[in-house]
Amino acid sequence: MDTGGGAVNRMLLPAIAVLGCAACAAPGQLAAPSGQMICDVTRHGAIAGDGASDDAAIAAAIDRCAGHGGQVRVPAGVFLSGGIALKSHMELHLAPGASLRGAPNLADYRTLPTGDQERSRGLVSGIGVTDVTITGSGTLDGAGTPFHATPNARPHFTLGLFDCSGVRVSGITLIDPAKYQVTTNRCSNVTLDGVTILSDMLAPNADGIQVRDSSDVTITNCRIETGDDAIVLKSSARWVERVRVSGCRLVSDDAAFKFGTGSEPGIRDVVVEDTIITGSRYGIALFMQDGGIYERAVFRNLTIETGGRHAREYPVFIDIDTRQPDSAAGWGRVRDIAFEQVQIATRGNILIQGQPGHDVEGLSFSDVTMRVASAVDVTQINGKPRGNRAHAPRTGAADYSNLAGHFVLGHVDGLGLANVVTQAATPGDARAPLVLRDVRGVTGTVYTHDGSPQ
Repeated sequence: MDTGGGAVNRMLLPAIAVLGCAACAAPGQLAAPSGQMICDVTRHGAIAGDGASDDAAIAAAIDRCAGHGGQVRVPAGVFLSGGIALKSHMELHLAPGASLRGAPNLADYRTLPTGDQERSRGLVSGIGVTDVTITGSGTLDGAGTPFHATPNARPHFTLGLFDCSGVRVSGITLIDPAKYQVTTNRCSNVTLDGVTILSDMLAPNADGIQVRDSSDVTITNCRIETGDDAIVLKSSARWVERVRVSGCRLVSDDAAFKFGTGSEPGIRDVVVEDTIITGSRYGIALFMQDGGIYERAVFRNLTIETGGRHAREYPVFIDIDTRQPDSAAGWGRVRDIAFEQVQIATRGNILIQGQPGHDVEGLSFSDVTMRVASAVDVTQINGKPRGNRAHAPRTGAADYSNLAGHFVLGHVDGLGLANVVTQAATPGDARAPLVLRDVRGVTGTVYTHDGSPQ
């Protein structure tokens, strides 16, 4: 006989469920099916699209969820920020359609205790944090275009990591930087996977990913199109080491992948592979100017197509120089650099040069093909590049940038060439396939596309 107890029990179930949820999640947070705490920023007071700062609400959500792996969720909509600070043991999740947008005025940004005035303000920062993930398909919008006219008064980064370890960023998109997009400073064990980074090709100092004084950094499956270096490694206080880049697509108004110009103490143990570079002034560029060491780098299975608005292009550029004629740092060292399975299309040429008594050591090219179309007259070039410093002083260093060759190398000790082929723009191209100045220990040669050795 049904006494109605079943109906009463069914009526109680929703209330019991609510009580159960309240027991595991305080107001302003949700409990994920997996048990992970979820703190939605709108439950802490953030309002999408109202033009007001959402910093306090986002900070409250972080305070509630950080420390034990909770997820701070930014739902669809535009949320305005003058800088949010990540904390250890948390996830920041940008849902589809979500946008964290930078504030329009520099005064709206927090000044961070980073120890580096040039990188003291930005949209999302982590200082001394560990075990942090940033996920989702939403956007970090630097809203930087209005700041480009005031280069000395602008936010410094869209995502800045300082003295961090165990950080993983995946899936998100970064757009319209005021300056740098992603910068890691004195960090270890950082992974960026499947990240999209976009900026205008004329955006100043808009490096895509800066790896500064950091180690064990992995960058995979990323798309980067930027007005400055797409990926750049810089050393000024610690070794940059154990960096791996793979499966990326890079476009840059400057260098797609670059060492320097900060080079002391040095950069080592780097692998760049399975990557496509298009429309870039430099494909791979190693600027040695601070007296440090670049060593043990492999560039493998790459497609490099140079291009853009600049008069000269270098699919590969390696140079030893100093910043000032009497630099106390002296000449640096570049050694054990390998290029393997590289397909190149360019108007420019490959330029690699050490200095008398300071050679590039242990350089190799294997299975490299370079097709040259609409070749630039390199004899008209007014000096080698020295980074993006318009008034950099000339140091009197050796400079072979105006020698007419497809591969121009000076002051190299140990050069290996295996299956290296050039295809000239026209049969009457005035460039020689290979030009050497003070190069010792050469094995192999460069062949033209018809099989003739040079």
